Amino acid sequence: MNLKNYNITVGEVLQNPQARALLQRELPMIMRHPMLPMANAIPLRDIINNAGGYVSQKKIQSILQQLERL
Repeated sequence: MNLKNYNITVGEVLQNPQARALLQRELPMIMRHPMLPMANAIPLRDIINNAGGYVSQKKIQSILQQLERL
């Protein structure tokens, strides 16, 4: 998957069924969060920058690498 230098939006990522399944497997609590639909227009770069308090840097890197391989 082309993450467009992390400028791809959350909504664009979630439109890909494989990416959605990956995120559901790796981040189930976030994928069930009621505010998730509001994040659709946010660039992945912004999510990454703000996720550090919730998800380890190692896990973020692993997820990004898996997304890039899709």
